[in-house]
Amino acid sequence: MWELMLATEQLEVYMDEVNLRLEIRLKSERDSSPITIRMNHTDLTQLIYTLLEINRSFRGDIPFFHTKKLPSKA
Repeated sequence: MWELMLATEQLEVYMDEVNLRLEIRLKSERDSSPITIRMNHTDLTQLIYTLLEINRSFRGDIPFFHTKKLPSKA
């Protein structure tokens, strides 16, 4: 069962605790229906680590360890 965890003007985040799923709905000014992204626990964990790394970079923090850079998909 989906439970609303966060609601802003641009996005909504839902959690399905039973099936360990996350759903993110991104609202668009162009379309009436939001873009929906569903992910499992593994994807969520990778997303969290990526967002934390981006946050550290924005703040100018010095990392305690260096993360592996993924090849770009140019």
